[in-house]
Amino acid sequence: MKTRVSHKGCQSEQEVDMPYCEGSCNTFTMYSQAAAAMQHTCSCCKETRSSNRTVDLFCLNGDTIPYTYMHVEDCGCGHTDCTRAAAPPARRKRSFTLL
Repeated sequence: MKTRVSHKGCQSEQEVDMPYCEGSCNTFTMYSQAAAAMQHTCSCCKETRSSNRTVDLFCLNGDTIPYTYMHVEDCGCGHTDCTRAAAPPARRKRSFTLL
């Protein structure tokens, strides 16, 4: 994606390439007979390689300031912890109408 970088009222003169990670990764939950419990495997799409890039930002007062940001080079699926207990579902109030 291309975007203008802004920081503290200053902005890049041109749009800057700003890659990001997006996608599906293999995440599942299944019952394990051996463990007699649910087995969770979770991964999320995230950057696997990134670098610092610097762009000049131009301010209304005429100043030019350097701004450094993280530039995504590669993406992939990375293991993440999914063993925390989820919050219990919110209880819904049911209403019935008799006809």
